[in-house]
Amino acid sequence: MEKSGYVQRERNPRDRRSYVVTVTDAGHDRLHQAEAAIPAYLDKTFAALTAGKRRQLTALLGKLLVPAG
Repeated sequence: MEKSGYVQRERNPRDRRSYVVTVTDAGHDRLHQAEAAIPAYLDKTFAALTAGKRRQLTALLGKLLVPAG
């Protein structure tokens, strides 16, 4: 990512043994492009499912993300 110009790595001024990594303007732009592409990707991926089946799948997958308790 650094070679692509999406992040910048600099020595940590508080601890010269470590680095601080920051996202560059180009990195933010690329992130926004990727986020904008998600809805179309999901529509294409799940095109075989009806709207109802998509809602059902979303609900089921959501249950996997909730910690068991």
